[in-house]
Amino acid sequence: MYRLAADDIGHRFGQLLLFRRMDFELSGGETLAVTGSNGSGKSTLLRILAGVLTPRKGTISLKVNGSAVDAEERPLHVGMVAPYMNVYDELTARENLEFLAETRHLTDASPRIDTLLKQVGLEGRTYDLVKTYSSGMKQRVKYAAALLAEPPLLLLDEPRANLDAAGLDMVDRVVEYQQEQERLLVVATNNPDEAARHNRELCVEDYR
Repeated sequence: MYRLAADDIGHRFGQLLLFRRMDFELSGGETLAVTGSNGSGKSTLLRILAGVLTPRKGTISLKVNGSAVDAEERPLHVGMVAPYMNVYDELTARENLEFLAETRHLTDASPRIDTLLKQVGLEGRTYDLVKTYSSGMKQRVKYAAALLAEPPLLLLDEPRANLDAAGLDMVDRVVEYQQEQERLLVVATNNPDEAARHNRELCVEDYR
């Protein structure tokens, strides 16, 4: 149903080579851990997979229900959680999700928003401004935002950062749900224990 493929991709910033000649395929229900040291290019690879950054070389393809997704449409089929992504501090958690639903043209999103806020453990703080949240609570908002459109491809960059024990359990449930729905999941991490949780591992530094 879902398929992600990288064909001979490479990227560099100026003279700094991050990776080259990278190939992989991922089918629905599979999870991939992207590993490597800090600065190795893990986050850059996820941004390329998300369609918000174009690789210097090679192509990324995403198929949904057997049909190829146009490159410019790929970000609409992707959910992403990353440290460098922001939420709107001057809005409540619910308002953040309502705004995202409007920009994604999602109709009748209110029940889905309620479900997600409960799923990520924010049901008691729904109407509080995000600026009053801890870093871990803001991370939970990012998860709710990433899952709002039930994306075929979910990208998690350091998925357990800033989360308490309940938050870590929430991440496990998200991963399990993505697998159960036979969707795609790519996780960037430099934690060996996190990498071992996934079906496959790709070390960015092997492609230099």
